[in-house]
Formats: sequence, C-alpha cells, structure tokens
Amino acid sequence: MSVDVLHETATRLRAAWPAHADEATLRSRLETLPGVQSVRVNSTLRCVVVHHDGLPGTRDAVLERLASVGEAPPPSAGRRAHATPAASSVAWTPALLSLALPLLSGRWRAGGALAVIAARALAQREQLVRDPAAVLLDAASQTAAALSGHPLVVTASVASRTLSEALSARLVAQADDLLRHLLPVEAARYAARRAGERAWQPLPPDALRAGDRVRLAAGDVVPVDGRVVRGYATLVATLHHASGAPRAVAAGEPLAAGEQLHDGALELVAEADAAGSRLERLRAHLRHAAGARDPAGRLAPEIERLVSLPLTGAALVMGLTGDASRAAAMLQADPQQGLDLALPLAREAALYTLARQGLLAGGLEVLERLAVAPTLVLQDSGVLACGRWRVAAVRTARGVDAQTVHGWLARLAGAGDADDGVRTEAPSVADAVVRRWWRHGALLPDVGGRELHLASPARLREVWRLELPPLPAAVDGLQRTFAFVQRGRVVARVTLASDWRDGAGAHLAALRALGFERIALLPEADDVPPAPLYGDAAGVEWIDPRRAPRDEWFADAVRDGRPLVLAHTVWRDLVPPGSVSLCPVDADAGAHGVLLGNPLASLVAARELAQAVHRRLRRQQGAAVAANAALMTAAALRWLPPEVTALLHHGFVFALLFDSLRIEALDASGIRCAAAPAPPSHDATDAPARSDDRAVSAVS
Repeated sequence: MSVDVLHETATRLRAAWPAHADEATLRSRLETLPGVQSVRVNSTLRCVVVHHDGLPGTRDAVLERLASVGEAPPPSAGRRAHATPAASSVAWTPALLSLALPLLSGRWRAGGALAVIAARALAQREQLVRDPAAVLLDAASQTAAALSGHPLVVTASVASRTLSEALSARLVAQADDLLRHLLPVEAARYAARRAGERAWQPLPPDALRAGDRVRLAAGDVVPVDGRVVRGYATLVATLHHASGAPRAVAAGEPLAAGEQLHDGALELVAEADAAGSRLERLRAHLRHAAGARDPAGRLAPEIERLVSLPLTGAALVMGLTGDASRAAAMLQADPQQGLDLALPLAREAALYTLARQGLLAGGLEVLERLAVAPTLVLQDSGVLACGRWRVAAVRTARGVDAQTVHGWLARLAGAGDADDGVRTEAPSVADAVVRRWWRHGALLPDVGGRELHLASPARLREVWRLELPPLPAAVDGLQRTFAFVQRGRVVARVTLASDWRDGAGAHLAALRALGFERIALLPEADDVPPAPLYGDAAGVEWIDPRRAPRDEWFADAVRDGRPLVLAHTVWRDLVPPGSVSLCPVDADAGAHGVLLGNPLASLVAARELAQAVHRRLRRQQGAAVAANAALMTAAALRWLPPEVTALLHHGFVFALLFDSLRIEALDASGIRCAAAPAPPSHDATDAPARSDDRAVSAVS
C-alpha cells in the first residue's frame, strides 16, 4: 500500500491517516521505531506528523510502518456505501408500522406506538453509537406522547425521520454517481517499460513510476501525469466541468492523469509516480470531503445546544401542572429535531450542486467562508494563467543559434532524450518545472565540453554578478526571462510565456460584482514585474513580495477577523486561519476545495451558489428556532392541543426537508455564461509581436 505524504522536511513528515488504522495503534506502532522522536495524530485533519532524526533509514522505516498499518481489510464499504435491500427494508419497517397505528383500537394503539418506537431505535444502531443523545431524546418524546394518548404524534415523527433519511440516501447515491463520472477508471494493466530497460511488461497503474514509458491506445485513460514522446492522439477530458473541446496532442505535449484517448495511439513518459498524479490527488480530496464532518459554525451549528431547551420546558410543565400531554408536546416542539434532519440533507445537496458547477468542497464550512469573504487572492500562474509555459522569445550571442537553444530547453525539460528521435524544439513546460528553474536554476553538465547553466535574473546577480536587462513584453500573459550562462558569460536569453485564461478579465469583473471588495494578484515567483491583464480588470491589486512579505500582507488582510479566499497552486501554507484555500485540479494537494476546469469560471459559479445556499440555510435555522419556540409557548399555555402542536411541528419539519432538497436544483449557468465571453481577439497590431515570438538577435 502506498503512503500519501502530505508535507515533508528534513526531520518532519506529515502523512495521510492510513485508511484502516485507529489512533492508538497508529501511535504505538510509530513511537517504537528507532530514531522517531515524537508522533502527533490529528484526528480532525486525518493526518499523522512524525518528527525523526533525519536519517534516510528512519524515514523509510516510518513509511513502511504506515503502509503496513493501512493494509488491514476494510470492515465495511465506508460512509458512502449504498444501503443493501435488507438494510433499506429494516429502515422502512418502523415507518410502515406507524402508518397502521390509526387503524388500531384505543387500547392497542398505545402498545403499538411503543412497539414502533422500539423498532425505530433498533433500526438506528449506528446512530445510537454515534449520537445517543439525539436518539434517546427522540424516543423519550415519542414515548411520552404514546403514553399520554397521542399515538398519531409517533406516526408523524417516525414518518418524517424515515423520509429525511431516505432523501439523504438518495442524494448520497446521486453524489456517488457524479463522483464516478468525475473520476475515470484506468485499465487494470498498461504496457510499460522501466527507465533503462528494453522489455515491455504489463504493470498496474499504481506501480507506474516517474520515468516509465507507457503505451496507450484509443479508449485508454491516461494513468499518470506525463508527456508524449511518440505518436498522435485526440484527448477528451473526462473530469466534469473540464474546459475546452477535445484536443490533439503530439510529441512533447503534456498529458494529465484522467484524460482519455478518443482516437489515435501514443507513447508517454511519466513525469511523476501514479500516487502523485492529478487524478490521485483529486481522489484523495474527494475521500476527505466524503468523510469529513463539518466543525461547528453558523451553517453547521452545535445542534446539541438546543437539547436543554425542550427538556427544561417539559420538566417545568410536568412539575408545575402534572400534565403529561403538555410535557410531551413540549418535547415534540424541539427545534433540534427539524434542524438535525434538514441540515445533513442540505449539506449533501449543497456539495452536490457545487460539484456540478465545478467546485469540490470539503463541507459547509468552506461554503460559508466562500459566501461571506470580502477578499480574494489569486495566484498568477496556474490560476489566472493557463499553467503551461512556451518559448516566446530567444536572443542569442554570436556562435549560438535559436535551434540550439531550443534543444537545450528540451533537454532540461526532459523532452530531448536521444531515443525519442522526434523533435529538438522545446515543448511546453509545466509550472512545477519553471518554478524549479526560477528558484534554483538548472544545469546541463556537458555542452561543448563545459557546464551550461540556466539562471533567473536573481540567480544571475547572486552567482555571476551579472544583470539581465528586461526585454519588452512579447505576449499578453505572464513572462519569465532566463539566461543561459557558460564560462561566466551569457550566451542566450529566453523568455517563457504563459497565456491568460480565456475571459480572465470578465471573470474578475464578475467576481467583483459578486461582492469581493478586494481582489489581489499574488505572483508565484519573486522579483517579477506586475503583469497587467487584458480586458476589464480595473482595481486588481498587485502583491509585490519585494516590498512586503506575503505573510505580512495576509495578516493585514484578515486583521478584522473576516476570512479571505485564496485560489492558488502552491501557497497553502500561507492561508491564514479561518480562510478558505481553493486549488485548480492540477495543483498541489492540501486545499479546502478543488476547482475543476477553468478555475476562474468555476470560482464565479461557486461564489454565486455559495451565497444562495448560505442565505437559505441561515433562513432555515432562524425559521426553525422561531417556529418551534412559538409552538412550545403555545403548548405550555394550552393554546393548542398536543396533537395539533406535534402535527404543526412535523409539518414544519417536512417543509425544511423539501427546502433543503431544492438546493440541489440551484444552478449558476446564467452568470457563468455572462461572465465567460469568447476569448478576446487580437487585431493586426498584435500580429508583429506574435510573429516575432522567436526573434533572434544579439544578447543585450
């Protein structure tokens, strides 16, 4: 079993909680390892943090122990397992029996009601273990109603709860179907060849590693992130809400796990292990979202706080008047009963409709913060720009030509292997590779008998004491300028460009119209000039890390306690407490939500839906407390008979249930269509700049 490492330093490792391990076993198995200094298990985040001595052997032993702990067979199919027919019939039996209570004679009716209550409790074994207070309070109120001569109250209560559970199960099954569509299934085995070997062998997807060659035919799902080294094919994006029509790929083009070959055949080289692919990160996020429980908040309140209200009222009425009917009516008019039925249903419906619109959220907490946050921070690369980099301009010194420079870039990007025999021109390069070049540089050890270095302007100043004057803008979009250095001399300058996503300016305007008072652009790399957007992007603030550290800017932005939304690919450690972190689907793991397809379009739709759901759930909670408080008052003052009080209460519960169910029908397609016009066309004035993308001249 592979271990999902979430974050790692030289002496600290944070990994996902093994699927089938309990906390005590996990801690005891890790603390006994030599070299392990401390173990901290976080049950809320479902992760384990291990501090060790930093030796490679200790790290390997920790990972091996984590894998062995997680190899136990699952006791059940999990939280989202569909109910079996037998389990469904058991759940419906008390409700069907309760419907027969009005047909019984008076002396048999109370006994039948008690039998229904007992059957209902026995059918809720899992909930009795998980939340015994709610089950016992419900049974106590129904028993009081049955013994006081009001068995119809039992019928209404059991029927409403059974209906809510059936509706929730339907939504869970519906969400499962959506997730199966979101997550394509790879083949059982792929024809693969290990790096350095010549023999092809069938390997399962989870055995594929970086550097492996994989052959794909029409209909195959891409199992790992990589790039094409041979062949041609047309790809379709199977992930829901992925943008764009089918795209053709050839040698050097990138592939993402989860895409599917519509036609053609190709050979790819894996750029990462299968466990680190986009598809596996998305699966991990969905598993976390499916099993997470919302912390207490305005949209997911601690409903248990309301338990004392009906209990206290019923006790006072019983003690002062001795009227069991009125005491039972007080127990029935409980605002907790309506909310604890409607809220789980609303959560499933909200997460389902958000997923349909392009946001896989972790719970109602994410939805609440997304709805009310006044500040939005967007990373430039991968969010506002497309996340792939191409060569926009090359300037060379005497004796070096542009084709040679393209070959150097191809080798650095891993696309210039000698056995490919396809192209020497530099392919499009992934964000992660350009990020590594910018921070640390790159090295080709043997070019003309000497080392050839690739350096950013900062590295050029730091190591070689050379300045790299800026080049004029080559394209609309992000740019990174690098220098090739040999023998302490700049032999070539390369400008890489990443185009803005289609409709970026219009999407920003739509987000501002949806209530974001402050929209800031966070550059992924330091020491880069501001990159103006085309279109209507007035009021977008540029965060310059050279003037103030990023963490200081964030601290100032959340000084008043209000959350912010950060859509990013690498900045998850910068997210202040109480804020929400959203990542595009190709980004690193660790976010509270994953944006599918075009992240800006998904963010527009998600903001509108979050605000609509937020208003509805707040209205539900206020109405539940107000309505049931009025019913409790009416029951205490004998303004209404106990039967009428109970029936009005359960009628209100049914109204809450169906209002929650309506959340799944919400749709943000109208605003998304309005906010996503066709990509801006470039007139003739842009043609010279684009046709000269690869202009060659002397290095400045």
